[in-house]
Amino acid sequence: MGLFSFFNKKNSERTSNIPSKELFIEENDVEDVPASNISSMINLEMIYKHAATDFENNGYDDAIINPDLSYSKDNLKLLKYDLQIMIKRAFRSYEDYKKDLNFHIQSRQSAGLIDTVKLLESQLTKVDEAINELNNIEKEFNEGIGLVERISLSYQRGFSRGLAAMSDEILERNV
Repeated sequence: MGLFSFFNKKNSERTSNIPSKELFIEENDVEDVPASNISSMINLEMIYKHAATDFENNGYDDAIINPDLSYSKDNLKLLKYDLQIMIKRAFRSYEDYKKDLNFHIQSRQSAGLIDTVKLLESQLTKVDEAINELNNIEKEFNEGIGLVERISLSYQRGFSRGLAAMSDEILERNV
């Protein structure tokens, strides 16, 4: 038994001296490099999800809490500002992501990684399309149409329902 363990000990010492692949080769996938930014960025999907939120319930609850129209207008302004902040953050996220992509395109191009460059360029095209769509959303926001109009109508409908519910309650007490 001692003889076999002696040979095994020598083999394990020999294999531990071999340098690993990771020591010399850095493996970077296209998706790995800019992915750290994707998780923290505000994108179009988040803006659309926010705009699709049912603000009718918020309006209804606000009318029950405080039926004053100035309260409604203030809360509506806050909802609009929230959307505006999301739009600005999305622009910032896409611009930062675009800078990262451009850097990686240049560095991978100089390394001769044609396929990787093509993938990065295709991602850059998608980012440019998203920025164009954001420009349209911002333009519609400034005109008071589109997503901001949807948020406004949803909230106002809820506020009106809340006011009507309060009036119905008063009518039921007096009948």
